[in-house]
Amino acid sequence: LVIRGNVYDCVDIIFKNEIPDDARTGWANKINLHPHFFQFDTSASDGPTIGFSYDMSLRAFTMLEDPQPDKGMPLPGNTVLTADTKAGARSITVSNPFKFHENIELGVGMDDPKYFEVARIKSIKGNMVTFDAPLKYAHKKNDIASVEFIRERWYVDADFGTVYWHDHVFGTDTWGHGLFSAFITEPPRSTYHDPVTGKEIRSGPIADIHTLEPVSAHIRGSFREVMMHIMDSNARTAELISTDNPQARLGATTVDGPPSHQFPDRINKSAMWFLNGGEATTGSGYSMRVEPLSVRLANNPDPSRLFVSGIHGDPGTPLLRAYLGDPILVRALVGSANEVHTWHVTGHWFPMERYGITAMPRSTIHLAIGERYDPAIPAAGGPQKQAGDYLYYSGRASHFAEGSWGLFRVFDELQEDLKPLPSREQIQKSAPSVCPADAPVKTFNVSAIDQHIRYHEGAPGVMEVDLERKMVFGNEQGKMYVLDDDRGRVKAGELRPSPLTLHVNIGDCVKVNLKNEMAKERAGFHVDMMAFDPKDSFGANVGNNPGDQTIGPGQSKTYTYYAHPEYGELAALIQDWGNVVENPRNGLFGSIIVGPKGSRYRDPMTGNDITMKSSWRADVLVDRTIPGNESRKNYRDFSLMFQDEDNIVGVSFMPYIQNVAGITAVNYRSEPTAWRMEKGCEASEVFSCVKAGDAPSTPMLQAHVGDPVAVHVLGAFSEQVQLFTVDGHEWPHEPYMQGADQVSTMEFGGSEVINAYLTGGAGGPNKIVGDYLWKNQRPAFANAGQWGLFKVLPVEDQRILPLTPQIPPTKTAEHENGGGSISRTSIVGQ
Repeated sequence: LVIRGNVYDCVDIIFKNEIPDDARTGWANKINLHPHFFQFDTSASDGPTIGFSYDMSLRAFTMLEDPQPDKGMPLPGNTVLTADTKAGARSITVSNPFKFHENIELGVGMDDPKYFEVARIKSIKGNMVTFDAPLKYAHKKNDIASVEFIRERWYVDADFGTVYWHDHVFGTDTWGHGLFSAFITEPPRSTYHDPVTGKEIRSGPIADIHTLEPVSAHIRGSFREVMMHIMDSNARTAELISTDNPQARLGATTVDGPPSHQFPDRINKSAMWFLNGGEATTGSGYSMRVEPLSVRLANNPDPSRLFVSGIHGDPGTPLLRAYLGDPILVRALVGSANEVHTWHVTGHWFPMERYGITAMPRSTIHLAIGERYDPAIPAAGGPQKQAGDYLYYSGRASHFAEGSWGLFRVFDELQEDLKPLPSREQIQKSAPSVCPADAPVKTFNVSAIDQHIRYHEGAPGVMEVDLERKMVFGNEQGKMYVLDDDRGRVKAGELRPSPLTLHVNIGDCVKVNLKNEMAKERAGFHVDMMAFDPKDSFGANVGNNPGDQTIGPGQSKTYTYYAHPEYGELAALIQDWGNVVENPRNGLFGSIIVGPKGSRYRDPMTGNDITMKSSWRADVLVDRTIPGNESRKNYRDFSLMFQDEDNIVGVSFMPYIQNVAGITAVNYRSEPTAWRMEKGCEASEVFSCVKAGDAPSTPMLQAHVGDPVAVHVLGAFSEQVQLFTVDGHEWPHEPYMQGADQVSTMEFGGSEVINAYLTGGAGGPNKIVGDYLWKNQRPAFANAGQWGLFKVLPVEDQRILPLTPQIPPTKTAEHENGGGSISRTSIVGQ
């Protein structure tokens, strides 16, 4: 249920309960309604019974007989009318008035929402109940009269976005079955309309909001709105992961959920069978709907066609439709129950701080039970101004596979069944091209290859942990993107690979010539947070978009992206969607790092120009002659791509899991503490012990003290949310917002990105030389190998080159470089 109200409204709620007693609740079921955020009277409109507050929980008004007289609670105060009653009557006759007394309020017509009314009892004589005022409506024989209702009043004193309200009696049980709802705060004087008919509506997950007021720093006036009820712990949508999975614990109980979390007699086998956990996933959904990948694969086994509406139809999850340029407000709320989720949208951005004009653009949020965000997308079709079908989805692998994904359809022609927003009656046309005609063009030649991945050279292929599960340090099914110039050395074992990491600048037009060198799988090349045409360069086959955007073995395709100034400087995640079910898990991911306009990129150790190379670390040499860069400094840039697949650690599984299983890595590398301890390191020295080698196998970050440093953290493939930290350092939560909170740890999940610009640079504000840890702050994942060293060196240390001096001006040129080419504006000299 989704209801709405405007700022300064007073909301009047009549609440009833129709859920009867059962064994699960001890034959004593009660339900209440607890809202968040509002101004309300805690003694009468809170829901939970706390301290000296009144009892605000309700028994079922539909219970007229006691199914278990010797168990649980007695029958509630319900009865039925024994005769018809006319409007204006002052009395009714009922079958059983013995639980009522004078001077209480009685609900009459409880089962008739249109004619329900409340009357105060004046007297009771036999079976006749007399009221102190005439009834407003006529009531039929057998209509229910009951005291099991409550009236709550909420005052909407500010724009607090989406409000969670829910049952607070058996919440851990009822939330998983859907007893949660949302109230959406709209701007003053707003009206709410059906997008198809234009008629005003009272409720619903999708609505057009007509207003003249601002609703974010980037949106003023009418907008499209979709409510995204995110949930987990839903046994009806859970999927098996134990079948054919040597990493799962066979015969295990369910991973998550309350005692009532009972599986149906038959559940689907997860498309992501490799997840490490118990018997099954936990079950999820968007607004009580799912579109399981397993069901679609049963219909058509080609994973490259999973999201094609011409084959499978549109998904059953909420379909958001808009015209090009329409503002969109997504109301995301987790109503149930135990996990942290990520919600991701392709081809678009929103600010995390809705009213922050300088808030950094993002495409992913993470949120947990009772938490909400209101992603405000400035314009449907994104900065690229392109109509087509886009995706939204859960970045948590198991929930994505369960069916937590949907379509965002953008039109550039008038549709009969979609009303334009006020003042937007003229429908925009898609831009003729993604890149401006004068944009510098960078071309990269990339191959998708099969490549066995060793996450740690010294550790065995697997290490057994608790419950017969195993940490995995070798992947025979490994796959990766590589520049064509590097492919031979990677195949020969001469170059230990990291995920493809390309460096471009704001305003660059990026062309990727992808060749599929894999033996069996189709390949694609999808990039987030860069402008693209979804009908040509999505890198995935989605909805009604034309053609095939993936390529088979031996085939090639060119994808075009634009580093749009609207997105700014950031890290963009690359993922394969030729087989999104397995390929990203097996390593087919990467990143494009967008730097200041006109910048060059240098290897920090050799000084070689790596502007057209792939490297997770680079010195960014800023051209200060370009307007906007005058005060910019050169900086060290590092990219760390995390992956994990354990869906059981940290959740309510008994006995509690202490160790992570499966693949747990950063940039295809891992440094498990268990292996270091096997080599003789004590627990107290596990991060410094040289018995396991001079340095961990994970990426080593190096900078001179005081150097400006940017660390990009990407959730490349993830089953859980993680916590990234750099010991002894902090960074602003919003890098462009003055006065933003300084944090030393940030949460991130699948498809989510952290762009950490270290305050004070390497060594922090106090400029302290030494070795620091970067790591996953969740101990189990750090112990599984997600940690490494950040060496802050003295300025005279020659292991890396100094960042100064700044690079000279640019001049126009065109040349080939490093497996690709750069044209129009090429930086020469050093």
